[in-house]
Amino acid sequence: MQNNAVTTLSTTAQSAPDWGLNPISMAEWVAAWSPFAEMLALHPLNEDGTNFWQSFVHGPIAGARYATGSQLIRHRHRSAPANSGMLAIQSVQSGAVAMEFESRRFVQRPGSVAIMDLARPFKGSHQNAVGEIIFIPRELLGFSDVDHIEPALLTTESLQGDLLASEMRLFFDLGGSPGGIRFQTGTLLHLANSIISQNRHASSDRVVWWRARNTLIRNYIEDNLSDLNLLPAEVCNTFNLSRATLYRMFEADGGVRRYIQDRRLYAAIWDLAEGGIHRGRLTEVAEKWGFSSNANFNRAVKTAFHMPPGALFRPPAFIVPARLGERRGEFPVFDWFAQRSQNEASAF
Repeated sequence: MQNNAVTTLSTTAQSAPDWGLNPISMAEWVAAWSPFAEMLALHPLNEDGTNFWQSFVHGPIAGARYATGSQLIRHRHRSAPANSGMLAIQSVQSGAVAMEFESRRFVQRPGSVAIMDLARPFKGSHQNAVGEIIFIPRELLGFSDVDHIEPALLTTESLQGDLLASEMRLFFDLGGSPGGIRFQTGTLLHLANSIISQNRHASSDRVVWWRARNTLIRNYIEDNLSDLNLLPAEVCNTFNLSRATLYRMFEADGGVRRYIQDRRLYAAIWDLAEGGIHRGRLTEVAEKWGFSSNANFNRAVKTAFHMPPGALFRPPAFIVPARLGERRGEFPVFDWFAQRSQNEASAF
């Protein structure tokens, strides 16, 4: 069952995106996200306590454009049953979106596109993010619920990333034109299927080696985040790799140095979110995740979330998700998820 309240954080003035999005109250925002994630913390984009949102449905797939301040979201098994079997393609125009799956952790920034399996447990956070997300039922790509789909992060400088981003723009541009040309899903589905299939099936022994090495290095980094000596040079020496090869492995992440910095920050943030804050806790978390001092940790959190850790996790004010009521027509993706849930329930 979806959580009934979330933490509201202090507001920061921001400029609205130029997509013609609709302002949305925090109660409506929580309701709009409820089909696929629960919220642990929420910081509205605007001083009046609103974010922006606009959603579209094109036949069997749906999507939304959004602009938010900072928020923490989470999906656990059974926490958001409506997303059963759902894949998502996401791009970020400004700000950042950090995602953590069991098999892959990454931070999306402008210039990247991600494919994610929302049926798997995940943690996520948005930091003043303006983005687009498209939801695709996995059966449209020929996958069943037992098929494990690894997250994929592509740069838009790559051919596949550029083509995927172009299809996403077309999806939303046509969706914003009432009575206009209807989006044809074939190309988008083919691209997504091709990328997922390439990730699932290695084309050569070299690819097998590359992926295994990449996974080994990421696990090594995760196990050694508390080590202040964990730097690109140390990783190169440990795995006998050149800096150029190591950079290529982490190119979509902005390089291995950026990846280590990101992992330290978001591991610490989720440690605070799930473990709570009490006297001495900030120092404990900063040391645990490899920050050289409290000041450096505070600075990193403030840079990412525009507030220090103490403000980010202050005692909550409660928001009850809205029933959407008269504005329900502005949230077609919500009804799309609801219909899928009804169809799945009737199938049993």
